[in-house]
Amino acid sequence: MSGLLAQLQASRAALVEALATGTKRVAFHSGGTRREVEYPDLADIQNALDRLDREIAATEGRKLHTFRPYFNKGL
Repeated sequence: MSGLLAQLQASRAALVEALATGTKRVAFHSGGTRREVEYPDLADIQNALDRLDREIAATEGRKLHTFRPYFNKGL
């Protein structure tokens, strides 16, 4: 596992933990540096988690597929 991939996965784990506990402040550790980010709400954490998932997938050489349904009442 490359160093970048390990950092991304550690960041993802921190975001998942924050989302699960409802905490808005997340601490990230990378290369000996500690960084804290306070998100305005949990939706922003979910958005950051989605971006990280895409970045991890790109680093691993795979694609994420998203299904977004569209409904029409036919009026």
